[in-house]
Amino acid sequence: MKALVYQDLKQVELQDIEEPNIQNPNQVKVKIYGSGICGTDLNIVKGKVAANKGTVIGHEGVGTVVEVGEDVHGIRVGDRVLVDPTQSCGHCSYCREGLFIYCENFDDYQVGMTTHGTFAEYFVGDEKYIYPIPDSMSWETAMMIEPLGCVLQTFMKAGVKPSDSVLVLGSGAIGSLCQLVSKRLARLTVGTEIDPYRKQFAEGVADYAYFPEELTLEKVYEINNNKKFDIIVDAVGNQLHVGLELIAKGGRIIPMGYDDSYEVTFKSTQVINDGLSIIGAVAVHSMISTALKFAQSIPELEQMVTAKEYLTDYEQAFNGTMGYDLRSGEKLPMNSVKTALIL
Repeated sequence: MKALVYQDLKQVELQDIEEPNIQNPNQVKVKIYGSGICGTDLNIVKGKVAANKGTVIGHEGVGTVVEVGEDVHGIRVGDRVLVDPTQSCGHCSYCREGLFIYCENFDDYQVGMTTHGTFAEYFVGDEKYIYPIPDSMSWETAMMIEPLGCVLQTFMKAGVKPSDSVLVLGSGAIGSLCQLVSKRLARLTVGTEIDPYRKQFAEGVADYAYFPEELTLEKVYEINNNKKFDIIVDAVGNQLHVGLELIAKGGRIIPMGYDDSYEVTFKSTQVINDGLSIIGAVAVHSMISTALKFAQSIPELEQMVTAKEYLTDYEQAFNGTMGYDLRSGEKLPMNSVKTALIL
């Protein structure tokens, strides 16, 4: 089968590999329709996140069940499903407390990084990680369920209220999704973005969207009743310093973007005196079912997938999402917020 395989630092390659088969009676085999390109996938391609050599990348997969093991009872051949990539050992101390994302053996279960992912024609996984999707739900919406779960997880931890004002720094895939959810939950939603294409997209999602340099403190006071923001999401991964400047007393700051080269310093007295909270619980803790239900009230979710490319055209898909050429490093215009690779 065709699959996108991690080779080495900044190198992935479309290869013909052996088609996976059911090995255990509780497994399900899925013919993949497509997978969303996640920021983690981009970081693997950029060389910022490591994957095991020879591993199929991708983890936001959806498709149709073609075979089930003899102990599978909740899923049938022909079901349309999505894959939950947040998998774990199930028996360590964290798993026993339901904190699966903190599994002590998590590195052995990372779909698309240490175990084969969904940028491939077929995927085989345990039934407990395969979720049927409603007949009325489009493939594009289904591909957004896993990242939607991440956003809901974080917003619930942050206790977003109808009276809150929310600033989302960055309007890529996860940033735009944060803005979409914030519009459902909060009073005011503001986004920033350096790329003109994505800024224009954010203008159709948030109440206001600005280039970063436009969002001065004076502008914040003008649009937010002379107050800083109650909640600030760093969807870029290197903007917490901006968040600390624009957060209101009693506010919550959420780091969501991933950049392990970024560091920020702050005074502990500011956090104490201003009653600030930093919410780090981004990844999904069994939120797929909740996200599936919530998604049915958000018809705009389908529009988050702004481009679809065939798996064979993966380089073009990555280039348009990253804003530069995968091989040469040449800067390119961004042409998508969320791209799906389809088979």
